Amino acid sequence: MKQIILLGITCIIFVSCRHTRQLARTSFPVSDTGHVSTTDSTASAASLEFNRNLLAGIHKNHIDFHTFSGKLKVDFESDKQKQQNISTNIRMLKDSIIWISVSAPVIGEVARAVITPDSLKAYDKFNKRVFLRALSDAKDLLNLPFDFTTLQDLIIGNPLFLTDSIYQVVKTPAIISFSCDTTMYTSLFNVFADDFQLQQSKVMDKDSSRNRSCELTYGEYKEVEGHKVPFVRRVFIEEKNVTRVAMDFSKMEFNQPQSFPFNIPASYSRE
Repeated sequence: MKQIILLGITCIIFVSCRHTRQLARTSFPVSDTGHVSTTDSTASAASLEFNRNLLAGIHKNHIDFHTFSGKLKVDFESDKQKQQNISTNIRMLKDSIIWISVSAPVIGEVARAVITPDSLKAYDKFNKRVFLRALSDAKDLLNLPFDFTTLQDLIIGNPLFLTDSIYQVVKTPAIISFSCDTTMYTSLFNVFADDFQLQQSKVMDKDSSRNRSCELTYGEYKEVEGHKVPFVRRVFIEEKNVTRVAMDFSKMEFNQPQSFPFNIPASYSRE
């Protein structure tokens, strides 16, 4: 049952996919690894202006919120296990709390978790156990380098590790592709050319010894209270093996009153 708790948390941590509930992987475009440069000053100025407009369009799509709630189904597949049709409820108070409830078919709720900027608490109702961790320890436990803010963006559907220094820009009538760097990661992005919404992204660890990456695809965009949000996510986490996650939201709400109940029965054992 501990695996189910971690599964629920991992599924929430990680997410042109236009289909639902399929875990087949699509290929991320491969492009030249060098920075695009030109000696033509006119072309260079035009490229810089295009890049500024591209970033402005992406930033305009950024989803801001005070509170969030969502219901979704999760499928999970790795080399060791496979879980399907996991019902999950998420509630968030921006920059403060992420609340997760995981239910299994027939059984009902099996796990609940509360994540704050510095801690993770989760309990297993089936085996009556509680897990209390500092968020830094949880990162090691899940083998995923994330902070609270990044986790919020993953759930909401905002781009991850996007910086203003972009390069390798490739334009087609439908898709714009580009790359950017942070200290730890290289990120690749595909956005739709008409509205700059995310289609696909890939985050790669610069530490070559880890050979770790995460691909995310986004689809089924819907308008929710003024926000255009992807209801379908497909996630592929690769290190030694590949973990596949399908996330299909059925409902989202923004800026409605939320509660975050997490009462630990005295009889539960603590780990």
